[in-house]
Amino acid sequence: MASSRSASVYADFLLPHLTTQMHLVDVGCGSGELSLDLALRVGRVTGVDADGAGVEVARAAGAATGPGNADFVVGDAYALPLPDDHAEVVFGHSVLEAVERPGDVLAEMRRVAKPGGLVAVASVEYGGLILGGPHESRVRQFFEIREQLWLAAGAFPYRGRDLRGLLVASGLGHVEASTASVSYGTEHAVREFGLGRADDCLDEWYAESARRQGLATAEDLATMREAWLEWAESPTSYAAFAWCRALGRKV
Repeated sequence: MASSRSASVYADFLLPHLTTQMHLVDVGCGSGELSLDLALRVGRVTGVDADGAGVEVARAAGAATGPGNADFVVGDAYALPLPDDHAEVVFGHSVLEAVERPGDVLAEMRRVAKPGGLVAVASVEYGGLILGGPHESRVRQFFEIREQLWLAAGAFPYRGRDLRGLLVASGLGHVEASTASVSYGTEHAVREFGLGRADDCLDEWYAESARRQGLATAEDLATMREAWLEWAESPTSYAAFAWCRALGRKV
């Protein structure tokens, strides 16, 4: 499977429900890569994110290469700056695992959806992590540390397994849940994934948080980085993440 952040990979469960007449709201749109790909399949996209810098990047990308039917606004997922019954589809990718009150975010997403409209979400599920290749214990340690950092920050890396229940509890009907793996099993995908994780070992937030919380020393981080660099070039390396997805209708 491709590793690019495309709709065919990260929103495949939603694509069969989309038409070119629909307005889609992308909650937590980030820099807009996925939003702009979805904009090719619907009539209009509105991306919302609390990170103003990311929204500016999304706007610039939309102006430069987008289909011209996407706009991006700064807004809080707990209080979306959109009216009631506003869009046919409200989508949230990698959102519910990053918030402390996922039920409140879903309530906002449901509010913005039109009657009969779709609310669709996708979250990573760390219980479905698969890793193979050299230095497995070291590269796995990277994710064990990141799990602890997520939990300390109020996020929850096991949210995927809860999506069906969360959508039902929010009052949505006709809820469907599924799981797919995003896999890294080609020379290019493995290299891209491994080098990305090696860079993460130097990331200011990851490295400083890990040291501050006593989860890793500077030497540990350097050793993990070297392990990822070797992993990235190994013909035996493989990785896959489970992504849980769910959608329901506003009734």
